Amino acid sequence: MNYKSAWRFIVIAVFICSIVQFSPWVLDKKTNAPYFLDMPFTLWFGILISLLIVLLTALGGYVFSRLKSDELKKE
Repeated sequence: MNYKSAWRFIVIAVFICSIVQFSPWVLDKKTNAPYFLDMPFTLWFGILISLLIVLLTALGGYVFSRLKSDELKKE
């Protein structure tokens, strides 16, 4: 997988995480179950998605820097 396709995959994954986080399925006001470590579903799922977005951002920063350095080498 080259850096350009990896960059596109990361961007699409972040958008999908954002859409899922703010979807009615997650933000349903009538349900708090299932609980995990005494936290309601919306809280622990939000923490999980936030961690995933942080990891994708770190990976995206690495891929983007490599992508730009490869472009500078071509010039």
